[in-house]
Amino acid sequence: MRVCVIGAGAMGSVFGGLLARAGHDVTFVDTWEENVAAINASGVRLDGVKGELQITAKAVVDLPRGIEADLAMIWTDANNTRRAAETAAAALAPDGFAITLQNGIGNVETLIDVLGKSRVAAGSSMCSAAMRGPGHASFTHMGMTSVGGVDGGASPRTERFRDALARAGFEARVHPDIMALVWTKFALNCSINAICATTGLRHGEFARLEALDRFQDRVIDEILAVTEANGITLDDPDFRASVKTHCWTKFSRPSMLQHIEAGKRTEIDALNARLVEEGRRLGVPTPYNDALACLLKGVEHKRREAAGRSEADYAALEAQASREPRPPARA
Repeated sequence: MRVCVIGAGAMGSVFGGLLARAGHDVTFVDTWEENVAAINASGVRLDGVKGELQITAKAVVDLPRGIEADLAMIWTDANNTRRAAETAAAALAPDGFAITLQNGIGNVETLIDVLGKSRVAAGSSMCSAAMRGPGHASFTHMGMTSVGGVDGGASPRTERFRDALARAGFEARVHPDIMALVWTKFALNCSINAICATTGLRHGEFARLEALDRFQDRVIDEILAVTEANGITLDDPDFRASVKTHCWTKFSRPSMLQHIEAGKRTEIDALNARLVEEGRRLGVPTPYNDALACLLKGVEHKRREAAGRSEADYAALEAQASREPRPPARA
């Protein structure tokens, strides 16, 4: 297949790199110029569960004409999905399609808005990866990758993609209700990631603190209430127990915590903040998720402002604030 991987971060590098190693014609598209240069100079370097690999590949910042890709894989963060969808529209052949395996909800809908429903598939992966530097990613965990049509079931294109993933060394399947699985991973990420990112603690650390374990229960209560009100049946019959077991046994750093530590923008708007929006639409209260999202936005602002800078001049800020009109109080 001719594959366009849009977003050559950790997961995009792993999936695109192993597909290229399996013989597919892969083009990476990424806005990080040093990453693009490293891939073109030396290929994609992978380490981790598949061992040490150096895979020849090509990458671009600006998409050239004539790629005519059979498949566009969307691996950007959720903040850049629309831009990625527009790139996919330019990259795909007339009979090509795009698939998103991103975190959060709303990404499938954005792709459909740009490309049309017939050219969109969805997926969810329990693999994990971390970026080590330009052109270098670690494949940190192998888990099941599921794909499927947005209306459910298999199709020749999703089966072909599943087979390509399997031959590239992934655990892969076509799922009969992929949107239920997308919502299940969304719920899992909402239950964990923002708590880690706000506190700076890993899964196993906050799971052992009674206050945060109790707080997480309230977050999960709201997630399950919104999911039920939306008519979604999660792909896990005992979701809460699965989350609690995962947190107790794992000490990994979710991508949202990695983004905070690096002073980067997080995907909170596609996760807990999006859940709050869904709750508001459905008439389901979500105060714990709202508080978590609001607090994380404050942490994110502080870390992004502080990245590469010295301490702010707070005296100057106070002097400026005294001259600014205060916005009216919220009702």
